[in-house]
Amino acid sequence: MRKALAIIGLTGCMYSTCMAQDFTLSGKFSGAATPYIYLRYNNVLDSTVIKNGGFTFKGIINGPTNAYLYRNPVTWRSEDPNLYSFFLEPGTLTAEVKENEVNNSRIKGSATQADMDELKKLKAPIQKEWEPFFKMLDSVNKIDNFKFQEAKSGLKPYYAAMEKIDFAYIDKHPTSFLSAHLLRGYLHSISTEKLTAYYKQFPENVKATAGKTINEELERRKLGVEGTVAADFSAPDINDQPLKLSDYRGKYVLIDFWASWCLPCRKGNPHLKKLYAAYKDKGLEIIGVSDDDRKPDAWKKAVEQDGISMWKHVLRGLDMDKLRAGIYNERDISKKYGIYSLPTKILIDPQGKVIARYEGDEKDEAEMDKKLKAVFGQ
Repeated sequence: MRKALAIIGLTGCMYSTCMAQDFTLSGKFSGAATPYIYLRYNNVLDSTVIKNGGFTFKGIINGPTNAYLYRNPVTWRSEDPNLYSFFLEPGTLTAEVKENEVNNSRIKGSATQADMDELKKLKAPIQKEWEPFFKMLDSVNKIDNFKFQEAKSGLKPYYAAMEKIDFAYIDKHPTSFLSAHLLRGYLHSISTEKLTAYYKQFPENVKATAGKTINEELERRKLGVEGTVAADFSAPDINDQPLKLSDYRGKYVLIDFWASWCLPCRKGNPHLKKLYAAYKDKGLEIIGVSDDDRKPDAWKKAVEQDGISMWKHVLRGLDMDKLRAGIYNERDISKKYGIYSLPTKILIDPQGKVIARYEGDEKDEAEMDKKLKAVFGQ
């Protein structure tokens, strides 16, 4: 018995626009009897019965693609022993799978997976070295989330070492699917110019698959940036009163994207209070847009604790069901401004044009102070 089901919303390439190629994945399964084993890739969920310790999947793909081999039940967490993430390719592939060790499966016949396995070997000593630090972080996180956020900075040297390995591969293989896959992990730390240069080198089939997320990131970077017209929005404020951005035409507006659980955001509030006191009578308004839609009580408590009720506050308008389904949400203010990290502050002039964007570090805070002094002549 064999079944294949369409999965909606997974990244993939329509076969009508891509070069379709056959693949065969034959595997050996060792362990207790398991009725089915599953293969998920692109828009397909396939399953097959394990017979005499073996199984076979056949299908069509346009090139290397992310795939998952698993037994049920599966949690979809990376550490799940019943789940194996790998790169499926056209051609003939073989797999060795063990009961309760599906995550340690071995795939042969995929050059992309072979390259990934080599990268994992290079990173293994780094991961071994940071294990004690991760255990410490886990224990801290259970006690105090803010202390956890502070402690995470200790991971920077490890991440830098991993990044060096990844970019050595990317620069050596600028057109590969794996390079596009690796780049997706660094989307928020690469300049637009550099990311665009990488994207342009990818062939069309890579742009349509792993490169799709990179293109989406490049499009996001066009939102809420200096020189663009500020996207209008309306939402009930913290006192359940209507608020509309366009009602503040004629004033300078600083939109502060933040959250109650964001330590840098909370640490920046005393400084923001000083700026508001200095410039509110000169035409500055602040609108806080909080990413606390699922915890509005925490949002209200943070506003009270930090003493920032003197300016306006709204929730971003997050709808997780629409977000997961890839459906545009007109109420999501953060999406309109391409927000990907907190805190982010966007300064809008009296004509409704974005004149500056600051994404949270100390350098940006100093630049924001300098900009406001220039704007208000102080």
